[in-house]
Amino acid sequence: MNETMTRALLYGGAVLMLGGLGAATHFVRSDADVMTLLSSVDVQLRLAYAIPANDKQGKALSSRGDMIADAERNLQLVDKQQPGMAMSAEFRGFAQMLRGDFVAAAASYERARGCSDCQDEQRDVLAFNQARMLAQGGRPEQALAVFAQHAVALDARYGHQRRIEEANLCVQLGRAAAATQRLDLVVADPQTSPFLLLQAGLGYMTAGDRAKAETALQRAAMVEPIADYHLGRLKSEQGLAEDALVLLERAAAARPAEVRQLLAKEAAAWSVVAATERFRSVQRPSLAAPVR
Repeated sequence: MNETMTRALLYGGAVLMLGGLGAATHFVRSDADVMTLLSSVDVQLRLAYAIPANDKQGKALSSRGDMIADAERNLQLVDKQQPGMAMSAEFRGFAQMLRGDFVAAAASYERARGCSDCQDEQRDVLAFNQARMLAQGGRPEQALAVFAQHAVALDARYGHQRRIEEANLCVQLGRAAAATQRLDLVVADPQTSPFLLLQAGLGYMTAGDRAKAETALQRAAMVEPIADYHLGRLKSEQGLAEDALVLLERAAAARPAEVRQLLAKEAAAWSVVAATERFRSVQRPSLAAPVR
C-alpha cells in the first residue's frame, strides 16, 4: 500500500468530499437501495465532520446535528434491509464519534470488525479506530489492550504505526520508558518512512526525550518539511533563538497555513522569539499579490 493510501485510511477517513453534495440529505428513502443509502451516509457524515460542533458563542450548530441524525436514520434503514454490514457498523461508529460518544464508537468499530463482509485491511483500520476512541474516551489501558490483541495482524501492514500509537498511550499512563522502547524500534528501522519518523519524533517529545526527538525529526525533515517547525520549537525551548527562527521560517516557507495553525495552539513554546518581527511575520497570513 502506498503512503497516500495509508494516510487516507489511518488519518483521512473524514476528509471532506467536494463533489455531489447537493443530494446528500434529500433521497427518497423508500426507493433508495442499500448502497445509495450508504453513499448518502458517507456524504452526510463527512460534511458534519467538516462543520464545527459549536459556533463562536459556544452554541451547538443545528445543521451539523441534523446531518448526523439523518445519517443515523439512513443507517437504520440499511440495517433493516441488509443487517450485519461492516460498512454500516463503521459509519455508526463515525456518527457516535461526531457526537462525542467515544466509548460507544469504539464498540461500533469492534462490532464492524466481526462482520462477515469485513475485509482484512478494513479490520486493521477498525482496530486503530477502536483503540483511538477508547483513548479519547479516557480508557488508555483498554486501548493498549486492543493493540495487543490485534498486534500480529496489524504488524503485517502497520507495525510501526501501532508502536507509535502505543507509545502515546504509554505516555498518557506515565510510562515514559515503555514509550521510548517502542519508538526506538521505529527509528531503528532504516525503512521507516519520513512520515512515521515525524510521528516518532513527536512521540519522543511527549515522552520527554529531546535528544532522540531531535534526531528523528532531523531525519524526517529531509522529506517532511513540517518537521522543521517541531525542531524549531525544540530550539526555542532550549533558548536558542536564532536556530529556532531559521527552522521556523524554513517550515513556514513550505507549509505556511499549517505552521500558523500550530503557532496559534503552541504560542507559549515560542516565548524566546515571540517578540521578534521575524516571528510575527510568520504568524501573519501573507497577502496575495494584486491582480492587474
